[in-house]
Parts: sequence; structure tokens; C-alpha cells
Amino acid sequence: MEVVLSAIMGELKNRSITFLVDKYWNQPAAPHMEEKLQTLQWLLLRVRIIVEEAEGRHIANQAMIYQLSILRKEMYRGYYILDSFRSQGHGEDKTEDLGVSHTFSLSKFNPAKRLFLSFGDTNVEKEVERVLNNLNIIIVDVSEFVTFLKNYPPLYRQPYSMHLFLDRCMFGRQMEFARIMNFLMQTEPPGRESVQVLPIVGPIHVGKSTLVSHVCSHERVRSLFSQIVWAGEDNLANQSLNFKGNVHVSKHRDSVSSEKAAMLIIIELSEDNDEATWRNLYLAYADHISTGSKIIITNRSSKIVEFGTTQPLVLSYLNPEAFWYFFKVLTFGSADPELQPELVPIAMKLSMGMNQCFIAANMIGGLLQSNLNVQFWRRAVKFAGLHVQANTFRFGESLNALLRRNRPVYLQRMTSNDYCVILDNYETNFDDKEVPKITFLDVLYGSVECLGRTEVLAWRSRIPPYRNHICSCEIQKPQSMAIPRTDPKTTVTPPYLL
Repeated sequence: MEVVLSAIMGELKNRSITFLVDKYWNQPAAPHMEEKLQTLQWLLLRVRIIVEEAEGRHIANQAMIYQLSILRKEMYRGYYILDSFRSQGHGEDKTEDLGVSHTFSLSKFNPAKRLFLSFGDTNVEKEVERVLNNLNIIIVDVSEFVTFLKNYPPLYRQPYSMHLFLDRCMFGRQMEFARIMNFLMQTEPPGRESVQVLPIVGPIHVGKSTLVSHVCSHERVRSLFSQIVWAGEDNLANQSLNFKGNVHVSKHRDSVSSEKAAMLIIIELSEDNDEATWRNLYLAYADHISTGSKIIITNRSSKIVEFGTTQPLVLSYLNPEAFWYFFKVLTFGSADPELQPELVPIAMKLSMGMNQCFIAANMIGGLLQSNLNVQFWRRAVKFAGLHVQANTFRFGESLNALLRRNRPVYLQRMTSNDYCVILDNYETNFDDKEVPKITFLDVLYGSVECLGRTEVLAWRSRIPPYRNHICSCEIQKPQSMAIPRTDPKTTVTPPYLL
């Protein structure tokens, strides 16, 4: 590994000199777009080597962590531009022939969609130039980063493929992870008796619990706190916490009594709570925990910011560039996307319609990875578009919006004229013995027959907190549907439900 890093350092120095000479002394003719894309691909490969090497090491320096986040951002952006441009020449029109060109795509007012619409004019050339310039500057400035990187120990043995790495690690939250670790590792000044509280705010399914679970599973955290206690709505309602009976994750020091050692308390709230209720709960906790204990509270509402003693951590969904990188790696697995260029635009169209939903990415990515066939993928994107059409037509809301609000959605089955109605979706613990044997993909894309309301497994998360995502669904026959808010007297049977 040291040999590899030394080779990278030598190449970076040569590249830096060449870049500066070309920029300030030479005035070459503008290269053809294909040449620019080749240069972009080469630069992205080099940045990717540095990023993947850095992600396999325990970096403690905050400035290096921030610089690494910039590298990732530009890498995601670069691959997004490269794949978007090349998708225009490989089968994009064929997916439109399936009748879903405006169904499973984003609005034209969305920046990701505007990028697609801009191809064919000068905007795309400016975008490519901007990315190339940013990557060249990064390559020049990253030499010191690579030098310092050799001083940090490896975290674990690297897997042979990036998709295996994503299977066991949380994607795209390295900066947020470091922020929580800093909060937990801070020592309290002498004389301070109040317990420090970190609020974490974010919408549903953004990954609040997953992020906190990753932090709690870290060896440094588990050695610092005698117990890590998870509390929910029931504890808040009772204004009490049973430290012995409600421990989700617990680690005791051999030389310190657990009754006196510092504790980490995780409070997960799904509803709004007033300040008086929280203050009563806080005072109840403060009487049972020792100095040095910390509290992390998560909620969808920004109101919990008032409960914190430090700046809140606000989570948002991944941007389209980062989500596309995640979905592409997950979908193609160990296969090389460049060897199957017709599949890339299909996968990109699907990723654009997921609204950065990790559950949908894992479900659809697993389905596509099992069958790397162009016809199968085109059919999958066609049905995905019809799913969006049917629910927007019936309820006036997007498919993802309905699922995130746990509202019923209608999905046409691929192998019959019937459609599957998702009546409810919820989570269970990973070790639950009552996990359904029938998967949601078996029902939607297979020939499995279900009688009445049936529980099916949508997805099993392989990363903490290891949840089973369950759907309660029912198979129904096509029926007439009224067009909402247009003409109350008009009733049609959509062709995609026939």
C-alpha cells in the first residue's frame, strides 16, 4: 500500500507541473468534447483511488476530513456529468419509446433534470469545463493530503469491490459521523453538572437512526460510555427511563461500576413535544446519570433544536450526484458499467425518480443486479413509470410522498393485469423470527399469488440498526378510476391498469 501511495505522490507532482505549465504558458487549441470526456474519466479515476484509500483509514484530523468531503463531492459531480452526457448516445430514446419519458423523470425545474435538458447546447460544455477545472485544481492541491494520509492506520481490510463496501457501511455521512464523534469525545470542563444534549433533525427515512447506530457501534464510543441506552416515545410519555430493562446496546467497563460511570442516552422521537414535557424528562434523567454522560435526541421536527446544548445536526437527503454514484455501484455490483453502456441511461432514469430514497435504491438495485439484461431493465423502468402515473393520477401526489407518509399506493404487477396495493409499511428488528418469507419483489415482479392482506418483506438492512422493512399489501383486480379535480363526471379505466 505504501508503494501505491508513493506512486500516486510522484504522479501528482508531475501532473501539478504539467497543469500549471499548460494553464499559464501554453494556449493549445480547444480539445474535442470526446477528448475532454476522456480526460474527465482519467481524473475521476485518480480522485476515486485517493477517496477509496482515505475511506479505508482512520483519519482524525478535521481539516483532512473536510478536504475528503470536497473530494467526494467533486467526484460524485464528475461521474454524474460523465454518465449523463454518455447516456444521451446509448438508448435514452428507447426508454422514451416505452411511454415513460415524462413519467419517471424529474421536473424540468429540478437541477438534475435541467442537466439532461441542456445537452445539445453550450451549457453542457461549460459544465464539463467547470468540472475539469475543479478536478485539476484538486489534483494540484491534494499532494499534501496524500502525504499525511500515510500516517493514519487502516480501519479494516478493504473488500475487493466497492459494492461490498456499501453493503456494510453508511454512505455519504462521513462529515456528520465525525461531527457526532467530536460531540461525544469532548470532555466536560470542571464544575459543569448539566448533561450535554445534541439534537439531530431530519425528514423521515433520511437516516437519523442509522447514523446514530453507526456511531454507537464504534469501539471508541463503546469504551467511553458504560451503557448506551435507547429510549422512545413510551419513555417520554412515562417521563421515566428503566436503565436495566430498556438497554438496547450496553457495554460495561471492567473497572468502573455501571451505576456511576458515564452513559450515552439516545432518545428517538417521531412526534412534536413541547418544552415543558422535555424539561421534565431531562430533569428525571439528570438524577440517574453521572457526570460526563451525553444525550442525543432525534426528531423530524426542528423544534427539538431548543432542547440542545450545542449546535444541532441537520440531515437532508443526498444530492442527485451522490445518490447516482451510490445507486450505480449498488446496481452494477462487480460488473463494469463501461462494458454495458446501454444499461447506464436506464439506471440513471430510475435513480432520478427515486427522490434519494435508500430503501427504493436497495430494492430496485438488487432486482436489476440479478438480471443484467437490457430488455428486462427497460421493462422495469416502464413499469416504474406506470407506478408513478397511476398514483399521481389517483391521489395527486408522487409515489415517494405517499410511501413516506405511509399512505396506500397502487403498483401494477409485471406478470399480470392485477395490481398490488401497499396498505401499510413498517419496520421490525433484524432478529425478529416472524419475518415474512415472501418478498415484495416476488409479488410485484414475480408470479407469487397472495390471498387477502399479506405481509411481505421489502428489504433487510445489513447495516445498523439492522431493520426489516415490511409491507402489508393486497392483490386487487383493475377497476375504474375517477380523474381527480378535473371533471367529476368523467371516469376512465387507465390503460396501464388493464
